[in-house]
Amino acid sequence: MRTIARKIFAKNNLDAVIPSIAGFLIILIYARHSGIGISPDSVVYMSVARNIHAHGTLLDFNARPLVIFPFFYPAFLSAVMFITTLDPMQFAPVMNALLFAWVIYLSGWIMEKFLITSKWYKHFILSCIVISPCLLEIYSMLWSETLFILLLLFFIIALKNYFNTHTIKAMVPVAVITGIACVTRYAGVTFAGAFGLFLILEHKIDRKEKLRQLLLFGIISSLPLMINLIRNSFADGTATGMRETSLTSFHYNIFHYGDTLCDWLPLPNYFILSFYTGLIIIVVFCVLFLHNYHRVTLYNTFENILVTYFVIYSFFIILTATFSRYELINSRLLSPIFIPMLLGGSYLIPQFLKKYGLKKRIWINVISVSVFILFQLNQYLEDYENYDGIKDAGIPGYTEDPWQKDSEIVNFLRKNSTMFKKGYNIYSNSDDALYFFTGLRCDMLPHLVFPREINDFYIERHCYLVWFNDTDNPELLSLQDVLTNKRMILLHQFSNGSIYITDDAAITGATKTLPAVQQIAKPVP
Repeated sequence: MRTIARKIFAKNNLDAVIPSIAGFLIILIYARHSGIGISPDSVVYMSVARNIHAHGTLLDFNARPLVIFPFFYPAFLSAVMFITTLDPMQFAPVMNALLFAWVIYLSGWIMEKFLITSKWYKHFILSCIVISPCLLEIYSMLWSETLFILLLLFFIIALKNYFNTHTIKAMVPVAVITGIACVTRYAGVTFAGAFGLFLILEHKIDRKEKLRQLLLFGIISSLPLMINLIRNSFADGTATGMRETSLTSFHYNIFHYGDTLCDWLPLPNYFILSFYTGLIIIVVFCVLFLHNYHRVTLYNTFENILVTYFVIYSFFIILTATFSRYELINSRLLSPIFIPMLLGGSYLIPQFLKKYGLKKRIWINVISVSVFILFQLNQYLEDYENYDGIKDAGIPGYTEDPWQKDSEIVNFLRKNSTMFKKGYNIYSNSDDALYFFTGLRCDMLPHLVFPREINDFYIERHCYLVWFNDTDNPELLSLQDVLTNKRMILLHQFSNGSIYITDDAAITGATKTLPAVQQIAKPVP
C-alpha cells in the first residue's frame, strides 16, 4: 500500500491538479442552491449512517435491516459523521467534491503510465471527465457510486502494481480493495471477475501458483461480502432483499445499454442505432482485449485493464438486468465504465501518432480533434441544460425547490407532523419522502406482486395513507386500487397529494377482499 501511495503522488501528474480543483469547484457550485441531491436511495444510505452513528445498528429509517444495499457506504458516511461531527446533509457536498477531485487526479495518473504518453491527449481526456454530465450527476448526489468509482481506480492501480511482481504481497491490496468494493456495491464482484480473468490468462505464472493465488485472493476478497450476506440472512431471511424477476429481455437490455452510450456520445437516440451502438462498442472492446492478450507486452498494461473492465462490467449489467428486476439500464448504473470507456477507447490515438508518418498524423489529428470537439460540445450542451435548472431550483431530488418550497403536501406535513393518531400505522407511496421531510416513520404501500401483503393492508382497520402525486412507482398499489378496495376518508387534499384515514365502520370481513387483491396483484406483462 505504501508503495502505491508513493507512486500516486508523482511530479509528472501535477498538471492533473488544476482539473481536479475545477471538478471540486463544479460540484460545490452544483450544490450551492439547496445542497446535495437526495433520491430515495440516498435517504436509505443517510438514515442507516445516522443509526450506525447513534446506535451502532444497520437499520434504515423504518427500523428495517439494511439488506437491499451492502453496508460499507452507510458505514463510510457514519465514519465521516464521527470525524466531522456533522450530518451527511451538511458534509456531503464537500465530501463528494473531494471524491470527484480524486477521481480526476487518479485518471491523470493512470494516463501518465500508458505505454505512449502525451500531455495534450491527457489534458483533452481530463477535460472530458471534468465536465462529464454522467459523472457530475453521480457526484452531485448522495450515492454509493461516488465511492465505488474511486475504488475502481485504486483497484486498477493496485492490479497493475501486482502485474509488476506477481507476488502475494502485491496481490493482497488488490483483494482488499475488491472486498471493500463488494460491500460498497454488489457490482463489486466485477473486480473479482477482472482479477480472476487476468490471472487465469496470465502468461508468466504456472498453474499451481495461479491456483494458490486465486484461492487466497478469493478468501480475502469474498470475506466482507460473505459476512454481509450471512448477516442479511439472519436479519431479514434474504441475502440481498426481495429480488423480482426481470421484465426486460436481453435484447432490450442491450438497447438500453446502447441508448445510454448514445447519450454519452454525440449520437442520436433511435432504437436501431442505440441497439447496434451498444453491440458494436462491446464487440470493439472485446477485439481490443483479444488483440492485447496475444501480445505479451500489451496484456498487463493499464490500457488493457481498462478495456477488460469495461467488457466485464458491461456484460455484468446487461446479464443481471435480464434475470433480475431493477431500474432500466441508465447513466447511473453504467457510470463506473465511463472512464474505462473514455480511456480504453482512445489510448490508441497517441500510439497511432507515433507510429505513422507526417501525412497520416495530420489526418489522425484532424479526426481526433473533430471527435473531441463534438464530444465536448455534446457534454457542454447537456451540462448547460442541466445547470440552467439546478442554479434556480437545485439538484433534482428531494432537495429541489419543487419538493422543498413549492410542495403543498410537504409544507403541510412539516407543520402538522403531530396530527397522526397513536396506534394508527401510516402508509405512503413514498415512505422515504415522508421520513426525509418530517422524520416520521411509515410503511411503503405493498408491491403488486405480493398479494398476501396487499390483503393484510386492505384489512387493516387503523391506518393513514399519505399519497404523493409527484412519486410514480407502477410496481406499488395505485391510489385507485386502494380507494376501490379499502374504505378511506379524505382528510386533506392538495394540488400534489392527499391524506386519507380508514373508515372503521366500513371494514367488514378480511377474506372478502382476497379475490380482488389477487386479480390486482398480477405482474404487469
